[in-house]
Amino acid sequence: MSENKPFPAHSRVSGPIGTLRGGLYALARRNAEADPDGACILHGATVVRHGELAERAARLAAGLAARGLGKGGRLAVLSRKTPAAVTAFLAAAACGGVFFPLDPNQPPPVLRAVLDRLAPAVVCVAAEFLPLLENLTGGKPPFALVVMDRGDAAGAAVPAGLSDFEALCAGPFPVALPDVGPDDPVYLNFTSGTTGAPKGAVTTLCNLIANTEASVAAFALTPEDVHLCLMPAFVHPHETLMRPLFLGGRLVLCDRVAAKAVAGACARHKVTALMAVAAIYETLLRLPAGSENPLATVRVAESGGMHVPSALASGLLERYCLPILPVWGSTETTGVGLANRPGEGHAACRLGRPVPGYVARVVREDGSEADCGEPGELVMSGPGVCPGYFGEEARPEFRLYGGRFHTGDIVRREPDGAFYFAGRQSMLLKVGGMKVFPVEIEEALRTHPDVAECIVIPEADALRGEVAKAVVVPRAGTELSPAGLRQYLSGRLHRMKMPRVIEVREALPRTPGGKIAWRALVSP
Repeated sequence: MSENKPFPAHSRVSGPIGTLRGGLYALARRNAEADPDGACILHGATVVRHGELAERAARLAAGLAARGLGKGGRLAVLSRKTPAAVTAFLAAAACGGVFFPLDPNQPPPVLRAVLDRLAPAVVCVAAEFLPLLENLTGGKPPFALVVMDRGDAAGAAVPAGLSDFEALCAGPFPVALPDVGPDDPVYLNFTSGTTGAPKGAVTTLCNLIANTEASVAAFALTPEDVHLCLMPAFVHPHETLMRPLFLGGRLVLCDRVAAKAVAGACARHKVTALMAVAAIYETLLRLPAGSENPLATVRVAESGGMHVPSALASGLLERYCLPILPVWGSTETTGVGLANRPGEGHAACRLGRPVPGYVARVVREDGSEADCGEPGELVMSGPGVCPGYFGEEARPEFRLYGGRFHTGDIVRREPDGAFYFAGRQSMLLKVGGMKVFPVEIEEALRTHPDVAECIVIPEADALRGEVAKAVVVPRAGTELSPAGLRQYLSGRLHRMKMPRVIEVREALPRTPGGKIAWRALVSP
């Protein structure tokens, strides 16, 4: 930290972490005071230390405040996963502002609608996305613009009327920072859009701290852990930094999800905690075999966002000696709510038990409690559940209300307290009146040695109302045929569960977060 430049006046970090008045910035400051020269962000050859991160975030907060970002105001960030994006997140929190990410993969009309609706006071934009933003605003933005991650142009003057991110990070400290209470919003976390139009879930300081404490306890994480999160910054931004920030540990930023990049980052930085969707773990199985195990140091390998096939779990264990930990989480629960713990063996469709502080119920269509082993809708509650969506009036009949979230996921609870995934309400099939869960068909398809990926979705049918449609991707160098797959499934599935339509494709469409974009596969 710079000499003779104290941190701005602020409440001290003391007492239970969930009662911090200083918000997230207080965590960065605590880490800086405890270990100023300790590495906190590793990004390629760049190393950001705790003292540097806290100082840059505080100075940036002063610069953002001077440009109109006050308590409750909104800061939009259009960027890749970089140290600057993490710094902007903490600076917004230090101002008492509300961070929200913009997804550069969204069509321009969608981005324009988000900006119009959320009306940010300031937008931090990576230089590479500046033309996109100028196109969205017609060159006349109704907000202050700060240009970040300028690369080779860092020494050149920024365009007239815009601010330079690095200059703000080197500017003066704020005289004081506002107190942030547990119910104050910290950021807007957008739903993935796989079940409809994305919404901005209002995520409070209490939500973030509750979810982080729960995850740390569930996975027995420590300050010595090295975290690699492969979620895009615009999917779950807090999952990029909250656990290492909370623990005072290290975070590895890897914006590329190619298997070589992931394996290389794990080996180079000796990653111990890894979070990714199943599709990324699948690519790791396709890497050419080498003399060394690049995942040898990983002890916590979470997989959320989509079903973890049994074949994937056994493949990772055999190839890398890596037990995968399927978890369930959502935007509305601020992340992980159910989790398998380290040391627990994999079982098909097992989501695990609630993490500390979360309460999980299984309910029937009439709202009554389902019996043990009976499928029903998963309903989550607890301090990690978001209070509502931005701009939407909260009502008791809504899925998200008063610390309770009706997830739309169909699960069952077994006697050991673990929950098992059956499917989504929106994808549950009723074939001739019989309930059919797509995940059961997918598990059967995955046992075929030449099936790399698959998904089962509903298809309208005049006779049975609905039938199953399977979309299958063959392994490299193999061929699959619908007739051959039907023959393979004939002794493994009830005839009402047999896919009526089987489609073989080279690849499955995906969202930017890596989930399968199943709506793109529905027949018109």
